[in-house]
Amino acid sequence: MRLRCVWLMITVAVLAVSCREPRAREYYLRADRTGEYSFDISLTDSLARYDISFYTAIVKPLLHKDTLASFPMQIVWRSPSGLYFSETVYYPAASPRVLYRSGLIPSEYGTWNIGITLPEEPSRLRGLGIICEKQK
Repeated sequence: MRLRCVWLMITVAVLAVSCREPRAREYYLRADRTGEYSFDISLTDSLARYDISFYTAIVKPLLHKDTLASFPMQIVWRSPSGLYFSETVYYPAASPRVLYRSGLIPSEYGTWNIGITLPEEPSRLRGLGIICEKQK
């Protein structure tokens, strides 16, 4: 009887930990040559700060020097209530992953849309991704 009780307590503890929401979520879209990417990210935890990173896959040229240093990204944040904020940032082409915002506290909690337009999409770009990670 005692062994069953201990086993049950261990099982419940393991299940409680494993049912927790993941700390990070990743989204990736393959390039379709339109230069338009859209991601819906959940910023629902009112006690959390978030780190937002971008990552890409760019094929490097084999026989000649790569001259692509960076490319512009027009970013539009749309809040759950429909408000928006936009800015242009430059992505360094030599980095597969770049931290975009650290310690972000959203002005509204819920699902945000991040729309990204690449006005000069690199021809060797294979896709664009976003990582939303809760800080510890």
